[in-house]
Amino acid sequence: DQVAAFKPITKWAEQCTDPKRVPEFVSTAVRHALGGRPGPVYLDMPGDLLYKQVEEDEVVYPSADECLARVRPGADPALIDDAIRLLNQAERPLVITGSGILWSGAEAELEQLVELAGLPFYTTPQGRGVVPDDHRLSFPSARATAFREADLLLVIGTRINYVIGHLAPPRFNPAARLIQVDIDATEIGHNRPADVGIVGDARVVLRQLLQGVDGRVDASRFAPWREHLARVEAAKREEAERAMSTDQQPIHPLRLCKEVRDFLDRDAILVVDGQEILNYGRQSIPTFVPRHRLNSGVFGTMGVGLPFGVGAKVAKPDTQVLVLHGDGSFGLNAMELDTCARFNIPVVTVVSLNGGWTADPNREKPGRDLGYTAFHKMAESLGCYGEYVEDPAAIRPALERAFNSGCPALVNVLTDWRARATTAPFSVYST
Repeated sequence: DQVAAFKPITKWAEQCTDPKRVPEFVSTAVRHALGGRPGPVYLDMPGDLLYKQVEEDEVVYPSADECLARVRPGADPALIDDAIRLLNQAERPLVITGSGILWSGAEAELEQLVELAGLPFYTTPQGRGVVPDDHRLSFPSARATAFREADLLLVIGTRINYVIGHLAPPRFNPAARLIQVDIDATEIGHNRPADVGIVGDARVVLRQLLQGVDGRVDASRFAPWREHLARVEAAKREEAERAMSTDQQPIHPLRLCKEVRDFLDRDAILVVDGQEILNYGRQSIPTFVPRHRLNSGVFGTMGVGLPFGVGAKVAKPDTQVLVLHGDGSFGLNAMELDTCARFNIPVVTVVSLNGGWTADPNREKPGRDLGYTAFHKMAESLGCYGEYVEDPAAIRPALERAFNSGCPALVNVLTDWRARATTAPFSVYST
């Protein structure tokens, strides 16, 4: 009974037994998948159903509007007033948003709110780019300071889970007040009690907050807080740029990230998948456009990088797509290069070749040492462009040749196995 097996792990699971009702069931499945908090659904169609024949005029096809019908609930006006009151009492407010902004299409409203009220903001991995990372109110390198010192958290469209450290001390100020906005009522107060809990669609609630903030919240009150974060940001960024400019060999992963960062178009789609390179990429490569950064998600599922890149390139063939892979994670789905070659999907993959799963050449931890595989030769054998790089100065020219080749390409970059990201570990914050 596959329906029974899927019900506990999906929003909706049903079986269709009448071929005339297949469009109806598909429409219902899509509506459940996209309604409220988006999530997976399962529609079971037995083999005998797939082989049945019906008269075309007996089948009813739901309209697209019916299929995508969506309720956008707003907030109780009294709760909006409560939120504005807390904002006016705060000295160090902070906005944290997640994928709910993307699902709601609330990117413009979010940017308007942070600008109008002068609120520093951060996004979870799935929401990178909803407001450009180089916005004047974004302080990515001062994240730890902001989380630790903020006295008010406005959390919109993201679950309070391990991805944001459960909003728990010592990473977050235990005395900070919390305004939480979520489409799912069961998420309100989960892992940390909310002082103001608002159940509603992110875009609708943001518009209500915009109306409430206008003329009632003075952005200049938060100027000292913004200036403090800006000073921390500048110091951290200067330190990071020095680390990213090293000419050492084997190449430091941060230098690889710098070359990728400086090469990419502003609207490029970046996919990052791996372990060390995942953490290094998170801290060093910005995103400027919504939905243009893909990663292994909440469960940290390795191996998704190249498949994600294939999908992104098919969806947006005229956009630059680059997959930044660790060598361990690349090996999980490396044969998707064959898919790229067969269908001429010109995805460019860059592999950080550090010898395995946070490589261990001394073999002190069995199973981690994968050796230094010639993935570029593998790419060539499949009909793709391949190139091997050992010199940091050769990374950018190799990227240029890979993209100019017009075919699927792989740049295999030898990186330092000793390098370890010093940022918060994946278990605390994934990207």
